[in-house]
Amino acid sequence: MAVTTNEQSSDLSTQGGRWQCGILLVIILLVLRIPFWNHPTPVHPDELAFVAGIGFPVQYPVHPPGYPLWVLLGTLLTYTGVSAYTAYQVWSVLASILAPLLLFSGLRWLLNRGIAFWLALGFGVNPLVWFQSTVALTYLPATVIGLLVVGLCHQALVRECGTRLLWAGVLLSFGLLLRSDLLIYLGPLFAYVAWRRRRQGGLRSMIILMLGCLMLYMLTLYLYSRNEGDSAGDRLAHTRDLILATSVFRLGLADGLLRNLIKIAINVTWDFGLGTILLFPSLWICWRNRLRNPHLSTLLLLWLLPGGLFLLLMHVVQGYFMLLVPAGYVIVGLALQARCKPNTALRIAALTTLASASQFIFYPWSGESSGFKRLLDAKIAFQSASGLRHIDQRKKIHRQGDYWPTRAHE
Repeated sequence: MAVTTNEQSSDLSTQGGRWQCGILLVIILLVLRIPFWNHPTPVHPDELAFVAGIGFPVQYPVHPPGYPLWVLLGTLLTYTGVSAYTAYQVWSVLASILAPLLLFSGLRWLLNRGIAFWLALGFGVNPLVWFQSTVALTYLPATVIGLLVVGLCHQALVRECGTRLLWAGVLLSFGLLLRSDLLIYLGPLFAYVAWRRRRQGGLRSMIILMLGCLMLYMLTLYLYSRNEGDSAGDRLAHTRDLILATSVFRLGLADGLLRNLIKIAINVTWDFGLGTILLFPSLWICWRNRLRNPHLSTLLLLWLLPGGLFLLLMHVVQGYFMLLVPAGYVIVGLALQARCKPNTALRIAALTTLASASQFIFYPWSGESSGFKRLLDAKIAFQSASGLRHIDQRKKIHRQGDYWPTRAHE
């Protein structure tokens, strides 16, 4: 009986520590978002369409596939009296706190609590995440849904629980209404788990996802068929051509594949900062240790590969990396725990987090820069504190295709 009591006390202590870390994470991230609330707007042309779409579904100027769930969420919040842009900002701030919290919750099943905390905080102060945390774009809310889907799929696989897989199917289906590219990023991972658990709800979960795809298709047809002279087919063809214009299929191996590869390397380096030094050795360590946890290794591969191939072969945009970034922190955490003593791993995780925050806060972005720094500031380093506060000045130094012109820029 005494042993049982001790085990219960240990469990309660662990639960209490996890809640304390979670609360601390929320407080830190919320405080860090406040100074950037009143940045100039818009930070991206898509925001103008989202703001104009408020009143959903009365009018719908947003380009296909339309992001109907995002516009609906913004519309609902405007009923409280806030402005259209503020409505989207509120959702982005919430997502920028919830996503690291979900990552921390997932890492706690795999890692020491201290390492999990610092890596989750590192994700929260990642320059890409921090920049997106107070804007009107969809990437962070979609990442919240993505992390939930990945977590539920992992639990469905290791616990043989069909109910969690069904919930993952429901979430992914509704997530398509927020960002349809979730199907590209997470569809293969979800299909793999559904097949492995086909007798525990896997087939039903795939039917749910197919119904979600049908729902998105029918809603898209409805939204773009109401305006006279407007055609859903023409709009979707325009979006398709925009993505294909920078692809290896249109531009070939040099202007397509090599150019996209360089852009991916630049984005990964900026997003992870000092942590980039750990990222690639960590990939190798996790690959060598894959037999110790084959389920997790397969999920990580399916988490990274589809989105990575889309970026490499098709189209590179900063926000498209958002859902892949948390996987990087998982991989680094697994490698640190496998190869380092606990205190050493904790110090490395804390150091990379502080370096990432410092990079965002102190980078000397300028709308008057020239030479190589102008190129850096225009293409990637605008995702910094100074860049966000002066985002309206980016147009002075940013020119499409100026570092590597292709046929897509003609």
